[in-house]
Amino acid sequence: MKRLVLFSIILSCFLMVCVDANAQGKERVRFPRGTHGTSVKGTVRGYVYRDYLVGVSAGQGIDISLDASEPSTVFSIVTPEGGDLLEASETTSYHGTLITSGDYRVRVLMVSSAARRKGSVSNYTLKIAVK
Repeated sequence: MKRLVLFSIILSCFLMVCVDANAQGKERVRFPRGTHGTSVKGTVRGYVYRDYLVGVSAGQGIDISLDASEPSTVFSIVTPEGGDLLEASETTSYHGTLITSGDYRVRVLMVSSAARRKGSVSNYTLKIAVK
């Protein structure tokens, strides 16, 4: 009986970790044929963020803007190597030329002061254009 209770506790903890890990979603951004940009809509709640992968070649320019229902919703850009693009950290717009080829991660999130509020939620539209 003790083993069954212990197994149930361990299984419950494992399932809670798996559910939490899946809450941090990611999506590949695809541009409609013949275009260089697109918009994606989404929602973030509390400390849960959403990642968008954008494939870019070295030397290409990128324009990103975020319009959100909660003013403290921002995005950060993570380089293909995993570092933060410092000019695009917790901002609502970015325009620049990228020097490394690969998948850049655009992470939409709420800043900590807003995310910690009970029931915090933000609907947003993220516009991305690559030139």
